[in-house]
Amino acid sequence: MDYTVEIGQSGRGGTITYIEAGQRLNFDWEFSTVGADIMVPAPEQWDAYWEQSGAAWAKGRRQEILERVAEATRQQKAQNAAITIEDRWIVLKF
Repeated sequence: MDYTVEIGQSGRGGTITYIEAGQRLNFDWEFSTVGADIMVPAPEQWDAYWEQSGAAWAKGRRQEILERVAEATRQQKAQNAAITIEDRWIVLKF
């Protein structure tokens, strides 16, 4: 499936938008002392969060979508960053 990731910045953070088939998921991000952190719903909250947000198409696809967001962010902004996907964060260390 085709997708794009757009990264917006305002001050020390911003929004990362995952776009697939015209549908959008927004994630806030902020700089940290070691790189940048992208805030994501915890695994147990993922499906309910996106269903309540009108994005039920994302249910059951947490790992796939977060891997795409993480890799696209690295390619666009921090090619040498190490990536860790945690329960509530994608952490990029650079």
